[in-house]
Amino acid sequence: MRLLLAPFLLALPLLAGGKGTLTTKGQRFTAEVAATPAEKAKGLMARAHLPQDQCMVFLYEEDGYHAIWMKNCLIALDVAWLDAQGKVVELLEKVPPCSPMLGNDCPNYGGTVPGRFFVEFAAGTLKRIGLKKGDLIAWDLKLDDGRVVKLGTMPAPPAKPAKRK
Repeated sequence: MRLLLAPFLLALPLLAGGKGTLTTKGQRFTAEVAATPAEKAKGLMARAHLPQDQCMVFLYEEDGYHAIWMKNCLIALDVAWLDAQGKVVELLEKVPPCSPMLGNDCPNYGGTVPGRFFVEFAAGTLKRIGLKKGDLIAWDLKLDDGRVVKLGTMPAPPAKPAKRK
């Protein structure tokens, strides 16, 4: 897969969430976006279920050690951390929700390798699709402020047969 990344998109400040499509390993996911600090802090909190074909993409402007915190999360998650080109640099499976008994003392997970983004999937997704370090993830996202953020290449939709006259 050849990566097509518009460098100017990485330089733009990320001001809003949004939605779009993420692809990897021949699978498509409907993606929600967390781009602002408030959206990143909320993430998938209070969700009782995350369908297998959905995910949440966390966008950052710079590489860093972006750990996750499972406070107020109700479900376990699989998480993939990516570099700026969309290559998987770290993976964690079945990250458990934090017990409410811990209050704000929930542990951090992952973010042990510098990365630019991370994606949260329903628990079991990484194993189901066979995602591994070094694999590529691509997306086509539209932020709430109207900007489009693309990473990697998206496979073209199947061509529809021409109608006969």
